[in-house]
Amino acid sequence: MKAGFQAALRAADAIDRANRRLAFVVRWGLLANALLIAGNAISRKFFGIASSTMQDVQPHFFAAAVLLMAAYTFKRDEHVRIDVFSGILGPRGMAWLDLAGIALVLLPLCVIAVWVTWPDFVTSFVTGETRESRESLSRLPAWIMKGMIPLGFLSLAAQGAAEAVRCVAFLAGVAPRPLGVEHPDRRGFA
Repeated sequence: MKAGFQAALRAADAIDRANRRLAFVVRWGLLANALLIAGNAISRKFFGIASSTMQDVQPHFFAAAVLLMAAYTFKRDEHVRIDVFSGILGPRGMAWLDLAGIALVLLPLCVIAVWVTWPDFVTSFVTGETRESRESLSRLPAWIMKGMIPLGFLSLAAQGAAEAVRCVAFLAGVAPRPLGVEHPDRRGFA
């Protein structure tokens, strides 16, 4: 039984590493977006040059960052939740509460979000749809942004599964469940 937990915990650690790498890339993407915004503002203000594609990319960059960083935020235990119970329940009670939240709210929400958004992504990819419309003259492929939605929810679901494994291992007395400031990932991207 303990070997099964060890394999599941190794899988959870692999999910952590994948989401940390994704967050590292997104962090640099945010810097690129800030430079893009500044470059667009300068080119419009001082040179009278505007690009609808670059204008269109800015909010999509940010939306993608939010979607793709959700799993890493959850991994670091910095997600929004009601901690009123933490003083009352103690560590085991919080593990049960986290496990229930993951199983009853997070994972079903992620499955529904992927289920609903995946067909739009596939259709957009297959047809070569662009962002060009009355609101935008951008020829940016629409599948890029549409693909961020299921990817973000898949990574969040995977991280939820990893945290659920840790809750179960903790409740079974097989492994500690570091949360809060003692979480090993609090050191950042090192």
